[in-house]
Amino acid sequence: MPKPRTTTSTPKSTTTAKTNFFAIISDIHANIDALEAVLADIRDFPVRGIFCLGDIVGYGPEPGACVGRVMDLCSVSVLGNHEAMLLLADKILEEDWEVPIRKPLQIAKDQVSKSELEWIRELPITADLDPITLSHASLNEPPEFHYIHETTEAEAHFAAQTTFIGFNGHTHVPGIWEENPETFGVRCLSPGDKPVRLDPSKRYCVNVGSVGQPRDGDSRASYALYDYEQHLLVMRRVKYDLKKAQARYKKAGLPAHNSSRLAKGE
Repeated sequence: MPKPRTTTSTPKSTTTAKTNFFAIISDIHANIDALEAVLADIRDFPVRGIFCLGDIVGYGPEPGACVGRVMDLCSVSVLGNHEAMLLLADKILEEDWEVPIRKPLQIAKDQVSKSELEWIRELPITADLDPITLSHASLNEPPEFHYIHETTEAEAHFAAQTTFIGFNGHTHVPGIWEENPETFGVRCLSPGDKPVRLDPSKRYCVNVGSVGQPRDGDSRASYALYDYEQHLLVMRRVKYDLKKAQARYKKAGLPAHNSSRLAKGE
């Protein structure tokens, strides 16, 4: 796989493996317990590297620890909208934002070190690792962080996607969008537990879901594995200690909604 063309720093080296699997994580949202569970699950596979699609911070109580883990372990990362908010924290915290967003933003401002903040500032908004493109949200106007919920939104994304497969998060709901280049028809496939071999004659946009705050009714952390040579996609769900995580949210003084939604997967 070629080195990324749009990153602003050289990726860390990856381990030699028998397969070409990479792990793709997104939307950690300062939930260190979910992140550590996912990292433990990843260690069970011979992955060559880990990619992060942003929103490491926000909503949760441990943004500093999560940023540190991503910096250490992820070979390529891109900017999420909550990182963009952190870079504008001084301005945002002066405005009338809702407490579930304001409080975690203040925690992130207090926890994330100067060097970590500089790392965030240098993150690209997309990364092209042909045949893979990484982004937090839609490739349609990436700085606007558009969601991909509907077919028309997926079509706009594919119009900007130049590679075989794009990975994103942002909605916190895992899903597979498939485009037939011959008909330009787009459909959404629901991911299951079994590996999926993608059709090389088509193109794909894969939402890997959320590590730290899934919103599909499933409380388990979500991430993806992808083998770019075999076109093999594996969507993973991982249990973690919800009560321990929720205790951290409470101790940090976060709104009850921020922790209660974890168990509901919303």
